[in-house]
Amino acid sequence: MHINEAQQDFRRAYVGGSPGVLVSGLVWLAAAITSQGHGVGRGFAVLFIGGMIIHPLSTVLCRKVFGRAKEVAGNPLAGAALESTISMIGGLVAAWLLIPLRAEYVFAVAAIAAGTRYAMFKTIYGDRLFWLLAGLMSGVGVLVIFGAVPSLSPAFAVGGLEVIFAGIFLARNLRSRPLTT
Repeated sequence: MHINEAQQDFRRAYVGGSPGVLVSGLVWLAAAITSQGHGVGRGFAVLFIGGMIIHPLSTVLCRKVFGRAKEVAGNPLAGAALESTISMIGGLVAAWLLIPLRAEYVFAVAAIAAGTRYAMFKTIYGDRLFWLLAGLMSGVGVLVIFGAVPSLSPAFAVGGLEVIFAGIFLARNLRSRPLTT
């Protein structure tokens, strides 16, 4: 299987990544709301625990709502998303360590960790728009850390960006074939 065929297969199976981006955006918004009412620690717990359900829930959406079959067995890109998750977890651990030290940076560091992971999705899906999402999410974190936008809530900003991009990815990928044998 050539890279463009593998990417096309992933776009078909996962509706261009839109369900995963949507679920992630909703998790970020839930974390933002929790953080406002119950503190950064609890908000981060929502983000971390909610992050663990992104793939399973988005896969259910792909299969049940969009009628998409799993990616073709032997697709060489199958491990790439998992591999990029490992580095993101490292960034989330760094964010977690900041809770007692610099709570105002926790979601900014998490935004950079999650944002940079999306850069790999360009390879997985063959869609350069993932680079833009990666840059915007990481940029939110950088702007907050360096005080360029001190009133910006990174969790709300990232959640909003992901929900918007999920709609764009969905619109771009609804026409791909739903089922394969």
